[in-house]
Amino acid sequence: MEKVSLAWSAEEVEYLKDCAGNTKISTIANNLGRSSEGVTIKMKRLNINHTKKQMGMVTIHELAAILGVDRKTVEGWVIRHRLPCKMRVTKEKRTFYLIDAEEFWKWAENHKDKVQFSDIETHVLNPEPGWVNQERRKEREQSLSKKRKYQMWTTKEDEQLIRLRESGLTYRKIGEAMNRSAISVERRYKRVKG
Repeated sequence: MEKVSLAWSAEEVEYLKDCAGNTKISTIANNLGRSSEGVTIKMKRLNINHTKKQMGMVTIHELAAILGVDRKTVEGWVIRHRLPCKMRVTKEKRTFYLIDAEEFWKWAENHKDKVQFSDIETHVLNPEPGWVNQERRKEREQSLSKKRKYQMWTTKEDEQLIRLRESGLTYRKIGEAMNRSAISVERRYKRVKG
């Protein structure tokens, strides 16, 4: 027996477009009284199978690649610095955390100290505001680097750290003396003594 596919009404197509990227395909199919396979095929025919791109959003991983930073850096911005992020279900069971390009640029304008604009290709994350080019130019002219570079600890520094700590100095004071952060000093001290 042949399967007969029912024509999609304008309301069903509109519902599909509204829900794509927000709702699991199985839920959309259930709400429309259609099979998951039928919904997937219709999405492909309507060219909405890659819903995150359709919505002008990028995943945390994609944004990290565009910015030339680690994924954990972007996750840190979401958690600690309130970079707007939305949870979306774009496949049957996969959940993605998506960032709207416009929201990112608004956030970046207020957090210029976090983003290395000269590492971002021009117009790779559209719409790109005009001020971004000014930031790129400024960073290049002034050779600004906003990325933290890890400094390896030497044996002499380890010995100095132990002496300073045993003399009663705080991690903060030791950090100032050794040109390192207090947390870096504390962690290194615990590793060396542990």
